[in-house]
Amino acid sequence: MSALRSSAAVSFALVASTAALVACGGAKSPATPATPATPARPVTLDRHAAEESNVNAYVLSDGQGAIVIDATRTPKDGAAIAALLAQRTAGPVTVLITHGHPDHFLGLGALRAALPQARFVVARPEIKADAIGMATWMASQGWLDALPAMKPRTDQHAAGFDYERELEVLTEPRLTLPGGAVLELTTSYPATEAEHMTTAYSPQLNALFTGDLAYQDVHLWLGVGVTRDAARAWQATLDQLAAAWAAKQPIVYPGHGAPTDASVFAADRAYIEEVLAITAAASSDEDAMAKMIARYPGHANRDFLLKMSVANLRTQK
Repeated sequence: MSALRSSAAVSFALVASTAALVACGGAKSPATPATPATPARPVTLDRHAAEESNVNAYVLSDGQGAIVIDATRTPKDGAAIAALLAQRTAGPVTVLITHGHPDHFLGLGALRAALPQARFVVARPEIKADAIGMATWMASQGWLDALPAMKPRTDQHAAGFDYERELEVLTEPRLTLPGGAVLELTTSYPATEAEHMTTAYSPQLNALFTGDLAYQDVHLWLGVGVTRDAARAWQATLDQLAAAWAAKQPIVYPGHGAPTDASVFAADRAYIEEVLAITAAASSDEDAMAKMIARYPGHANRDFLLKMSVANLRTQK
């Protein structure tokens, strides 16, 4: 250690002496050619649009490896994502779960079966806790009986999914493909559609992956777990996203629905405003449903997402 300190001191002295000579005109600093940055390999982007919940998974690959954003809800969709990955790369695969809702992580069992070396990650420990809490509660209600591979692993159910061990918490807010392309992660959001949320941005593609902060032509989830205060926080977050991305105008890849542009933030903000007002004034759930369907006739998933949202918001009138 003392030798390292001595070496560092000598290096510092040489640098300081050279700088002084240059400042006095007694020596010229040698020209050091800049080393050009190695360009990242081109990245492909595929969307897997699941039928159930109209939820998306996205696959980014540079041929040498891949990053998957969310795993959808069913083993069928998880297997479809794995098949898509097989077409893109034989390299390492990292699966990012943006938040702890089941339609974003229950496909992990099929991905694990197809890709035993895949890495499953979350961007903050609270998201891991959210997913474990959700899976534990669903199992207690019998809702995972048809998905035994996604029940939390216990001594009594050794064939379950080991959420504690399998979900790795990242130590930095980014993921990097083997060829150098970076995916920048942001998690500094208040409770909105979910208690905790991750968005991701690819500078190379100018692509913004919003998790469930944005929906495109799909009824938003304002069901159990979303308070009216959280809905207002969601609106404020959408305003902030609109302002933050106004200059770059990325392609927006929402958690539910087709890719779109930054206008989705204002559209979803307006939707929240209307559903809050309609559920506050409606005489019944059916009345609120009818008014929202009339206002948004082309929106998908009215029988679950809208129905559950109306029921939840009307209990908070």
